[in-house]
Amino acid sequence: MFANFLKTFTKVICAKGFWLDVVKLAAIFIIIYNTVDIWFNYNFDFALYAEAKFKTGKLLRFFVANILSGFVYGFIVSYFKFRNRIKKENSGE
Repeated sequence: MFANFLKTFTKVICAKGFWLDVVKLAAIFIIIYNTVDIWFNYNFDFALYAEAKFKTGKLLRFFVANILSGFVYGFIVSYFKFRNRIKKENSGE
């Protein structure tokens, strides 16, 4: 069972366009997430947002959290998208 999962996992992450899709989805996620954050928590006050995120010594945490969360989101969504595509190709649909 694990061998089958590993084989499928390898096929998916080696599929043409997989990593590009991960990066695109990660970027879109980061933009949407931060826009919603600015909207709900700062009422589109960019100066207050910048002060809270950039000037208080939390800049590294801000970037690491955004990159990691974007990567995780992009990877999961892309993985299932490509896995379903490969399953359809293998079943002859």
